[in-house]
Amino acid sequence: AASDVYKRQRVACTVTGTDTEILPSADVTRYLYIKNTGLDANDTATTAHIKVETADSYRIIDLAPDEFCFLPHHAEAAGIVQLEASAGTVVAEYAYWTKA
Repeated sequence: AASDVYKRQRVACTVTGTDTEILPSADVTRYLYIKNTGLDANDTATTAHIKVETADSYRIIDLAPDEFCFLPHHAEAAGIVQLEASAGTVVAEYAYWTKA
């Protein structure tokens, strides 16, 4: 079962991953939803991708416009997840749930 629902939010990520941390470090399992809305910070269509990265900037997922993912994140040590745009800014939608 999951608890501690972190409500859905939107964030404009930049080309610097550390600017857009969406999942803080915690020694717990979380279920994470991320979507590339296909829009930039001005609500204009963009073809830029969103790189989903760990705290050490290691890319684990690459989302094209209108793609989404839902994944379990089993935290160890630095369990941070951050987002980085491949160009400009990209609006991402995300939410997470903490496993009870």
